[in-house]
Amino acid sequence: MNTSPAAKTILCYGDSNTWGQKPDKSGRYPADVRWTGLLQQALGEQYAIIEEGLSSRTTDLDYSRKPGRNGRTYLEPCLDSHMPLDLVILMLGTNDLKIEFRRSALEIARAIGGLIELIQAKTAASARVLVVSPILIDDAAPNFAKFYTENYNHESVTKSQELAAVLEPATEALGCSFADAAQVARAGEDGIHFSAEAHAGLAKTLTAEVKRILL
Repeated sequence: MNTSPAAKTILCYGDSNTWGQKPDKSGRYPADVRWTGLLQQALGEQYAIIEEGLSSRTTDLDYSRKPGRNGRTYLEPCLDSHMPLDLVILMLGTNDLKIEFRRSALEIARAIGGLIELIQAKTAASARVLVVSPILIDDAAPNFAKFYTENYNHESVTKSQELAAVLEPATEALGCSFADAAQVARAGEDGIHFSAEAHAGLAKTLTAEVKRILL
């Protein structure tokens, strides 16, 4: 915990790629490998990073097999818990691409827009929002078929490739900043979760974005 009373507070709200799931399924990357931890290291004591990642979290969908994964339901008390906030980094959408949800890229972008509006309403315009479009699903990854053929298909891959293009204008229309993780990071061997190099790449990009937004 950063105990500096002058530190700017940043909430990182996401799914397993914020939590730090390893693509080999051996558990969670350590804090100094996860992009959130690297972001804290790079920004220093003038900033306090709050890590709020949860595996299988959706934007606003109930997940019958995994209760508590609706990102909208949890977001409101999460914001209340961590007030006051200077910035919310929001990276969701991958789980909405699962076959069972049948969501288009545009529907996912609209759901993220709803989360942005909730953040803006709850924080009374005090917190800025940085939306990060997630990395692409890679169904050619060596272990994708082993873990995910029941969850994702090639249509999911195609939709993941479409998401940034519809999410960026929707984000900017709401007065938020935007970054595309797929430009600097990619999935590891399971085709879904960040490699260690991807965590480092995203952290570098977001460090620059945070400084631009909050300085």
